[in-house]
Amino acid sequence: MDKSRIARIAYVTIFVGVMILTACGGRTPPVKYYTLQPVEQSSPGKPLPADVAIAVGPVAIPAAHDRQTIVTRGAKNEVSISEFHRWAGPLQKNIAAVLSQNIGALLGTERITPFTRENIFRPTHRVVININRYDSQFSKEFLLETTWSIKAIQGNQTLLVQRSIVRKPLASSTYEDLVAAQNQALGTLSEEIANAFMELMP
Repeated sequence: MDKSRIARIAYVTIFVGVMILTACGGRTPPVKYYTLQPVEQSSPGKPLPADVAIAVGPVAIPAAHDRQTIVTRGAKNEVSISEFHRWAGPLQKNIAAVLSQNIGALLGTERITPFTRENIFRPTHRVVININRYDSQFSKEFLLETTWSIKAIQGNQTLLVQRSIVRKPLASSTYEDLVAAQNQALGTLSEEIANAFMELMP
């Protein structure tokens, strides 16, 4: 048997072996990426004074969620980390951006920005947000528990400290509906923060 024929037989044998292994192991599912989005808000309430400008953030999240992979909660103290469902960017920055858009729509102002973009204008007030719980449970709900404050930057004066608990049911056990529930919860938190601004401003 000549060498070329031996080489062809070896190639075919390797190719068939690879195909069998692929068929047995199955295909690796593609990674899906998600981003939070602002929700449709009601008409603006009392407008802010023209000299008020707001920075949203920093936003602190639980350490378990400080990763690109999406984390869900199971029974008792178990958590699951999905390698195939990921955030498209840093979660803290995405949350700050969504809250900024939601609150801006509710207050009817464009003078609001996430803390990462404060070079646009000089803010007069800051919203600081500590997220204590960011729990997603399939077939149940998304729980958002936060402690947040509104500060006047001049004089570093804290004007308000408040705790918020928001629960939103999941329509199904899919990551799409999980993210949708998170959007809704951030929309509710935005309403609470916007209402607080309207009460604080003269």
